[in-house]
Amino acid sequence: MIPVYTLIRTLPVCISLLALTACASLVDSLPIVYKPHIRQGTVITEEAVTQLERGMSPRQVRFLLGSPTLQHPFADERWDYVQRVVPRSDDELEPVSRRLTLYFEDEALVGARGDFVAADSPLRAGIPADG
Repeated sequence: MIPVYTLIRTLPVCISLLALTACASLVDSLPIVYKPHIRQGTVITEEAVTQLERGMSPRQVRFLLGSPTLQHPFADERWDYVQRVVPRSDDELEPVSRRLTLYFEDEALVGARGDFVAADSPLRAGIPADG
């Protein structure tokens, strides 16, 4: 049998934990709690993508767009940029999901596909058949 003094000592701790658990479930419904948007990946802007040109070096592309989100460690000829924004507040912000894939050959940009790459862009012609 458990001694009474042990029960008396643990009772306040149990009540406190129960109260904290109840408060934590109310936090999501409070309108005053700020929930930041979840931003993942590299920011892809139309202005930066339109400045891409065939023959640019990887260093120039990295200066323009930043580091790629995904880059295969053994194949440097393909870079993938991914951007995703998930709104968590009641703002009228729509979820954003953008992708951009760049292809290189001999340390030069030869093709691109994805958001903001126009259908008539010369970069579309340089996409490898297996890409």
